[in-house]
Amino acid sequence: MVPLTRLFVCLALVVATSVPTVARQSPLLYVCVQDDAKIAVIDMTTATVVRMIDLTALGYTATAKPHYIAVEPDGAHWYVSLIGANRVLRFDRDGTPGAFFEMGTPGMIAFAGTQQMVVSRSMSAVNPPKRVAIIDRPTMTGDEVDVLFPRPHPVGVAGEYAYTGSLGVNQIASISLTDEKVSIVDVAGPTHSFVQFAVSPDKRTLVAATEVSGQLLVFDLAAPAMPALKASIALGKMVFDPVFTPDGKSVWVPVKMANEIAIIDTATWAVVARVTDPSFMQPHQVVFSPDGRTAFVTNNNKMDHMADPAHAGHEMPGMDGMASLSVVDVATRKVTKALPLGKNLTGMGR
Repeated sequence: MVPLTRLFVCLALVVATSVPTVARQSPLLYVCVQDDAKIAVIDMTTATVVRMIDLTALGYTATAKPHYIAVEPDGAHWYVSLIGANRVLRFDRDGTPGAFFEMGTPGMIAFAGTQQMVVSRSMSAVNPPKRVAIIDRPTMTGDEVDVLFPRPHPVGVAGEYAYTGSLGVNQIASISLTDEKVSIVDVAGPTHSFVQFAVSPDKRTLVAATEVSGQLLVFDLAAPAMPALKASIALGKMVFDPVFTPDGKSVWVPVKMANEIAIIDTATWAVVARVTDPSFMQPHQVVFSPDGRTAFVTNNNKMDHMADPAHAGHEMPGMDGMASLSVVDVATRKVTKALPLGKNLTGMGR
């Protein structure tokens, strides 16, 4: 028989050695396979599929349309907007669904502080409510805030303010998270149709991608309630979800109709590179690995917004095609792997 003191020591050693194993586990990337009603879970270190979550197996319809994902900093929970199911659903790290928040055609998600998240409306919603939701993550309860303009889609958060913009008019809104006061900013220029925002790591700058004008707009957040336009960069047709590199020195922006990623230097706000690859078929979003060495790119490969057939090698297909997750080495700006995951890869989070 093992003495109790020795048994306790052995148990303590087991616990002590198991904790670092959890801490060292590979970071996970969650990818929406929108038209297949699935979510792919990717090991970011090996760029391999860990599991595929089928929403129809969880009781949802084949038109649930998972669109965008946001992940808690510790990875314990993550959230997905389900356009077709009219809800934002919470999962735990193991892929088990939990509580949800009901709202019509949810779109983009941005975390605010330690407990809140802001959720906008889907691009596919023709006439959604002129409201965004502010949700308490632990309880999955919240309210909707009227932002006054039609079709609020992009979201971004910097400090005590959340931001959204319109797909229909040249306006953005700042929302005070302390009292939900809304301020409207008119944006000069041609019709923009704001797709998505990104906030710089230092919270001083907001960039906005535009579908119609094809520009990346840069706003100064010195007065956070009233973002001030300070630069615009013409990138091409259908500029989608921008993202700052972890060091804040550049912004990577998918240009969907050109099948490329534009890289903008944040010191000069000039385009310094345009990355192309055969696996880019309507690139949608870019997410960087925690160490910043790898970029993951979702692709749509859909008929309804297929790449310009005038570009050689991007002719119209006969139907929606298999879409891949492109894996890019940031240092070389070369695609090292393309993972076919299903139809219409949209938002992702890590």
